Amino acid sequence: MNEPPHGKPAVFLDRDGTLNLDFVEYVTTVEDFHLLEGVGQALRRLRAAGYLLVVITNQACLAKGLLDERGLKKIHGHMEHLLGEEGVSLDGIYFCPDHPEATVEKYRDQNNRRKPEPGMILEAADQLAIDLSKSWMIGDKPNDAQAGKRAGCRTILLTGAELSEEQPDHPADTQHADFTAENLLEAAEIVIQQDVGPAQDQQSPIKKTLRQRSTELDSRQLLSDILRELRHQRIAPQHREFSISKMLAGMAQCGVLLCLVMAYVAFSYWSGRALLISLMVGLTLQMMVVALLLVHRSS
Repeated sequence: MNEPPHGKPAVFLDRDGTLNLDFVEYVTTVEDFHLLEGVGQALRRLRAAGYLLVVITNQACLAKGLLDERGLKKIHGHMEHLLGEEGVSLDGIYFCPDHPEATVEKYRDQNNRRKPEPGMILEAADQLAIDLSKSWMIGDKPNDAQAGKRAGCRTILLTGAELSEEQPDHPADTQHADFTAENLLEAAEIVIQQDVGPAQDQQSPIKKTLRQRSTELDSRQLLSDILRELRHQRIAPQHREFSISKMLAGMAQCGVLLCLVMAYVAFSYWSGRALLISLMVGLTLQMMVVALLLVHRSS
């Protein structure tokens, strides 16, 4: 395949274990799909740096008959909705349902689309005018890195939070990747630093390691989440707190209702003067109710 002379850079992303929490063997319902922490922030940073965002995923659950394409479309729609809430959109989603040992006949196939083969990446590059030499493949399994390398991309293998600085990389797991990172946020930092970071580092008076910068971003995200949660909970305390002005407003409103009853009785049985007095008192009390509620709201 001949790539365009001025193709766009892209970041190809595995799905399960990279974007969403991989806690079930196969994601077959929207209830099984939960974005990993920091994914939205990582993708926003990559988008701001000028990368297309393309999901590349094997979906053997179709080959095994655990899910049909309509169900998969629903899950991907839910994924795009969650990412949209994070301010991120995808440029493409490519999936391979085929498997050489599929129980569903139409998916029993061995082709170059299923990772570690690069077929889906090459297909996306052709359709979206992507320059593979400027692009990256990020995933949490060796076949993600292998597919990226075979397509001509640089690659990052996500090792998970359990791999600390004191634990060296496992060669059997990372030998096919150019870089390793604990999570997608750290991987995004690697991508940006490798492509535009060195010039920025020369301008910076203090050089930060990738891990320090990632921790700083995580702290900001945590603070943002706390503030968002506090905003969501502001309404409930207002309903629970005791307020003298609110109590007096309630009492005055009861007085208004009493004046209306008295006005009705005066209209039916008493003099016009009694009716006028009842209405005037009721109007005065109603104005007090409005004033007291305004005091309560401003306090």
